[in-house]
Parts: sequence; structure tokens; C-alpha cells
Amino acid sequence: MNDRKKKQSIQDIKLADFPEEIDEQNNIKVYGETSWENQLAVLSHYLHNNDCIESKESKREVIYAIREFLEQKKESKKEEITDEYVTKVAEDPTAYGLFSDFFNVPFPDPKKPKFTFIDLFAGMGGFRLAMQAQGGKCVFSSEWNKYAQKTYLANFGEMPFGDITKEITKSYIPRNFDVLCAGFPCQPFSIAGVSKKKSLGRETGFKDKTQGTLFFDVADIISRHRPKAFFLENVKNLMSHDKGNTFKVIKGTLEELRYSLHYLVMDGQTYVPQHRERIMIVGFNRNKEQFVA
Repeated sequence: MNDRKKKQSIQDIKLADFPEEIDEQNNIKVYGETSWENQLAVLSHYLHNNDCIESKESKREVIYAIREFLEQKKESKKEEITDEYVTKVAEDPTAYGLFSDFFNVPFPDPKKPKFTFIDLFAGMGGFRLAMQAQGGKCVFSSEWNKYAQKTYLANFGEMPFGDITKEITKSYIPRNFDVLCAGFPCQPFSIAGVSKKKSLGRETGFKDKTQGTLFFDVADIISRHRPKAFFLENVKNLMSHDKGNTFKVIKGTLEELRYSLHYLVMDGQTYVPQHRERIMIVGFNRNKEQFVA
């Protein structure tokens, strides 16, 4: 079958067609090299950032993901999806009109981006909205909550990768980007979160092995990729937690990475109808030219 006929026989791929695998015990999506969720993350990131795919291994995974979805969409089991056709689709997927749902979204990427960023602990995309409004283009996102993932996908046409503590997830981060954004989990440090965890006899702060150590994964990524800048957000209580020792460790860790550090507690009441005090931490790479967006 020639390419023209294939274009007609394979209908547009809709997001509703993608199956899901759920870890019923933890009620979260399972991420792995061959899971549907990971393939959807690989594919959607590629569609939006195909110029950021660097390694041959990553390109092979993209081709595998595209083949899986083309196989799923073909009308006849006898229809053959050739390697040549899959490769052509991978080279210019939008030309084949198969992935419109990934681009017909409420908050598309800026047409002429001024800088690139990655979105860690992405939630539903609040950080991304702010960065896109300034002309930023997101080249990687990570979030493990299944409901946040679905919302993020609907908003931006991109499925976030999963658990950022896993090496397989970190391996998908592009080598170069300008800004790292991360609103790392606040529960181990917030007044309400600490109170609740103590009432349940659980550890708080860095001793919380589930959420309290995630900052160090952020620092690890900063150390590996050396972006021009980072932008972190957390609760006001981060500064006073454990008599100030928690913030002392965070500040020292970031400064050891040779970043000039700036931080400020801000109240979001100017923008939302509530007092919402948060600490904003911004760092600039001392070894690179000053970042200008």
C-alpha cells in the first residue's frame, strides 16, 4: 500500500484511543520503558520537541511508539505497516495529519519561543502557563499524579513523564535547556503538612523518604545539565522548618553548584482571593552568560 492510501486508511489518532495501565495498589500510572503511558509521554514530547531528540536510542523509541499506535489504528489486520512508512511518519509526523489532538489544545507553545525550560512536579501546568506567557517553550515535563497528568495532557497536548527519582525518567531530559522550573512537594515542610504527619507518627522534612528528599533530585538534575537558571517554589515554612536547618541545607546545596541565589517570600493575594504565601527561589549559573529572555 502506498503512502497516499495509508494516509487515508489510518484515521487520525485521538487521545481517547490510548489505553491506560494503573497500579491499583497505589492508584497511580505505572511508568516503564514499554508501558503505554511512557510511550505516550515519549511520543507527545517528540511531537512538540522533535529537534530535542538527541540519541539514536531515543529516536528508535519514538519510531517504536509511532509503530505501536499505527498498528492500533489500522483498519485491517492484513494491512502491513512497513519500517519505511513508520520512519517517514517519524521524520514529519504532522504532515500525515495523525496527531491533531496533541496540537489542538487550549495552551499551545509560543510560535517564536525566547527560551526553553523543563517543568518538574508539573501538576496541572501552572508553572508552564507562567513561563509560556513570557515566551518560554517547555521541552520536558514530569508528574506522577494520574489526574494531574490527564489535565496537563488536555491543556498542553503533552503527557508528562513519571517518577522523576527514577533514572529512566531523567534520561529523557534534553541535554540543553535554559531554565529548570520545580515546585517540589511542600507537604514535608508546610505547617499543615508537618502537623498532619506528626499526628500520624510520620517523619517530616528531609526525613520523609517519600517526598522530603525530592529536592535532592532537583539538585541532581541542575548539577548534570547546568541550565542558565532555575526557578523553585515552595511554602513559606520552608525557611523556618527545623529551626532553619532545612533551608540552610537547600541554600548551601544550590550555592555549591555555583549558582547565585535569590529568594523572596511572596503573598499571592494580589492574584488570587486568598493569602497564599510562598517562597520563590531563583538561581543563575555563575559559569554562563547572564540569562536574558
